[in-house]
Amino acid sequence: MLAVVLGLLFSIAASWRVRAAEHDRLMARVDELASTVESTVSVACFLNDSTLAKEIASGLMKNRIVAGVQISAGDKLLVGTGQVIEPGARENSKVDKLRRAVYSPFEKSTPVGAITLYVSHTEIEAQAAAYSRYIIWILGLTVTIVAAAVAFLVYLLVTRPIKGISDELHRLEVASGMQIALRGRRRTDEIGQLVGDVNSLISRLTDVLAKEHDLRVAQEISERRMRLVFEKADTGILVLDARGAVQSCNPAFVRILGPHAAEPNASLGDLLAPHGGRVARLIDESRASGQPRDADFELAAAPGRGPAWVELSVNPLGHNLLQGLLTDITERKRVEASARELASRDMVTGLLNRRGLDAAFANVLTAQGLKHPVAVLQIDLDRFKAVNDTFGHEAGDRVLREVATILERCVRRSDVVARVGGDEFVVVLPGIETIDKAQDIAMAIITGVSTPIVIGAGRRAEIGASIGIAFAEWPGETAASLLRRADAAMYTAKHSGRGRVCLARLPDDDPPASTAAA
Repeated sequence: MLAVVLGLLFSIAASWRVRAAEHDRLMARVDELASTVESTVSVACFLNDSTLAKEIASGLMKNRIVAGVQISAGDKLLVGTGQVIEPGARENSKVDKLRRAVYSPFEKSTPVGAITLYVSHTEIEAQAAAYSRYIIWILGLTVTIVAAAVAFLVYLLVTRPIKGISDELHRLEVASGMQIALRGRRRTDEIGQLVGDVNSLISRLTDVLAKEHDLRVAQEISERRMRLVFEKADTGILVLDARGAVQSCNPAFVRILGPHAAEPNASLGDLLAPHGGRVARLIDESRASGQPRDADFELAAAPGRGPAWVELSVNPLGHNLLQGLLTDITERKRVEASARELASRDMVTGLLNRRGLDAAFANVLTAQGLKHPVAVLQIDLDRFKAVNDTFGHEAGDRVLREVATILERCVRRSDVVARVGGDEFVVVLPGIETIDKAQDIAMAIITGVSTPIVIGAGRRAEIGASIGIAFAEWPGETAASLLRRADAAMYTAKHSGRGRVCLARLPDDDPPASTAAA
């Protein structure tokens, strides 16, 4: 199409130029005609020969571009034929004239007449147009043949190969790694380069698709694994906003905190009541630092279960979002409490040991604040070494357990009983009313311990007890000073004959007084 348009434009331009050239050529031909007959005309004019002039004019008129001929000798018109312009008449635009002076055949400088040729522009234009049409037809035919040849070559060398490549592309299955077939001579031309580039692109695309498939499979596996972990994990997993509202959670979170935890936008502070303030501070600290923060919270006892503990960890997840992990640590807390309990208990008797006594005594003094009197009984068993030596350590342990039972039976539930040594025990009596009441308890202990203890196989162990009592009812007294004074009173009772109760000496008092068992 482009070739046709260009050919048409070229033909139009060529036609205009050909017509102009043809017009000039015809005018030059008229001038040549005048030159050809000039010598004959000079003879006719010199001789005033009208007959010869007419023959000359008749010969010139045979040329179609000559519209008229005038030959004159001086002022005499020898001949005037065809379309001529009479003197004084308006010139016809369709006729032009060519006037040439004629000189004597003998004297080239002497004019003898003139010849005027009238040229027909209509005929010149017609001949020029005919010649132009012929040239245009030739050019059009040439352009058509060239365009057809170029189109055929383009089809043969470009269009058909590209269509073949296009058809193969439609049949290709990229996922299978198929490529476009390339035949012999095409390997080195532009089409071959195009096919090579397409095949290279297909190879890279196949590799990318394979990698993408592998990544998608791996991602699906990871997502299934994470979904399984999310749904089956024992740890509560949740997403919080900056206000502490739960945006999403897993089943473990609901299982730990109860059904109300599944309510939309439930507040974590309310779910962990009464620790809402601590939860808010934990979230603010994590957001401000950009680091994880965690804390333990004790939950109120729910119906059907005792107190529970949870560990909350929050970590910034993104803009105004945090990820939370909620772990039920109730069992761990129980194990820790049991470990602390075991660490503070005597393995033989189950009573408090020295560490447990210190903690319990500190709690007593903190709770009492010495607003009420406190009495401490330091107890040492008499003749216990003989039991170990005679009956063995197993019998000795049985005696110790029996003594522990006697001590717990003689005191109140609020009192503290501890074994602080091999055969030494301590009893703390918080809020005791009088020293006499403490002495009564001590005498009951001595009486109970003095009763023979069955140790198996019909054997009985006979032991006793010496007790020192320290009594405090004024501010400034400490657990250490009370124990020290009670211990001193116990040794006084032991040295006084055993089986006795001795009151500890107060500052600036007389030596402790001892009381023998009944």
